Amino acid sequence: MSDIEVTLREFFDAWTCEKLDAARVDQVIGFFAENARYSVFAWQEPFVGRDAIREEITRHAQYITDNHHEIVNVASVGNTVFVQRRDCCTMFGTAAKFEVVGVFEFDADGKITCWRDYLDSAEIGAKVGQNGGDGTTAAEMREHT
Repeated sequence: MSDIEVTLREFFDAWTCEKLDAARVDQVIGFFAENARYSVFAWQEPFVGRDAIREEITRHAQYITDNHHEIVNVASVGNTVFVQRRDCCTMFGTAAKFEVVGVFEFDADGKITCWRDYLDSAEIGAKVGQNGGDGTTAAEMREHT
């Protein structure tokens, strides 16, 4: 297993918690390079920079609890790591697992410079329901997630 694959597993371990509080978010943000890019859905515009990524993760923390990941497969080429995983959490009070493939790029210091996730937003709506606990519709979740 390469060093960046080990780092990536540590990154996902940092997400494992009952609630993403400010200290846990800071721990997660520590894995990112200063000008990193994060696309929640690969086809969306990325959040750029640690501050923007922190803000987005903090927003998710408002409705996601009991967070953990099941890593299914990991492969790397150079400074790029591909991870097939199941994201397990409670979203708006409903426990669910989502099938995800993430692509991560790392710099020479082992920091994440780019993270793109590939997942089906319809799966979120199907498993969590058409409305989140705060009245957010599945379509609105896709727009803002």
